[in-house]
Amino acid sequence: MQERLARFEKFEIDTRDRLARIETRLDIFATKSDLNALKADLYKELHKELHGMTWKLLGGASALVTAVYFIARNVSVY
Repeated sequence: MQERLARFEKFEIDTRDRLARIETRLDIFATKSDLNALKADLYKELHKELHGMTWKLLGGASALVTAVYFIARNVSVY
């Protein structure tokens, strides 16, 4: 019985050490809430950037249409 108890105690010590190593490794991983917060931040940044690019494209297209209209109305070919 003593031998069996000694094996269980050794197993308990080994298991405790392994669990401690696993817990220290788990500290570096992101949690679900961390990932959701990052996802929300990325979506917000993406929306802001796309909004800015949309207005730049519309401004550039408007400038081109204005230039073509001016050329068509005021520049004669002959």
